[in-house]
Amino acid sequence: MALHSSSRGFVLPLVAILLFSLTLLFTTLLKSAGWLNPALGRYKADFENFYKAESAVMLHMQGFPSDYYPELPPVQSELFGPWEKICAAEICFLAGAEPHSVSLWEWSYGASDYRLDLEKRIQESAKDSLYGNKRYFQGSLFMSAVVHQGDLEMDFSDSVRSASFWVDGNVLVRGKARFDTLRLYTLGDVVFQGEVSVGYLELVSRGNFRAEDDARFSGVALVSSFQMEDRAKGLFPIVMVSAWGEIFDGSILPAFVEGRRKIWGRL
Repeated sequence: MALHSSSRGFVLPLVAILLFSLTLLFTTLLKSAGWLNPALGRYKADFENFYKAESAVMLHMQGFPSDYYPELPPVQSELFGPWEKICAAEICFLAGAEPHSVSLWEWSYGASDYRLDLEKRIQESAKDSLYGNKRYFQGSLFMSAVVHQGDLEMDFSDSVRSASFWVDGNVLVRGKARFDTLRLYTLGDVVFQGEVSVGYLELVSRGNFRAEDDARFSGVALVSSFQMEDRAKGLFPIVMVSAWGEIFDGSILPAFVEGRRKIWGRL
């Protein structure tokens, strides 16, 4: 059936618009090719670097020497709290023990060594030896001290690269303090309140640990008991070891637990 003149009048402008749009799109793609090629080149290089780094780390996990494949980057390995940090070509991964049935002896032996090591590191790095209650209402780039016969309170909104404290009493961290690294060894209770965030936490306490409000942290905590309340959240990597406490989703086994090592994720 032949098209009416009114139909032709509608179709012809539509075809013209489609042809113009396709021509414009094709021209734009041609002009953008010069920008896409470098971007694709960088993506390819990043992908190859990650693949080589991942391959080098996997070979390291299997026990191959670092120079087994000369074309792969060298591998460096170091302790990262209770875990193992493995890096190649500036790409780092976290390794720990594969989940399995763990005896109380395994936990207690490894945790005891870790507890003593953390206390030693904090005391050796402490800049001040203080007595009585201590309060910080402003952070600094590096914070460290031993607090005898008193409690510690930190209530500020500053960013802190590193903080480490040995405390004879309780510790309260609240406000909007943001720590890259926070190390605490306490004889009392520890409480996080507000919008406190800790990129990497190392906590040993003979008391209880409680996180409230919007507190965020990752790392390790060896405590008598712990509670996660409100919207508080533990982020990867994390392990909580306590005499009493609810099941903590996302907990991973540390490297000091015997067993086949496993890559848990990228740092």
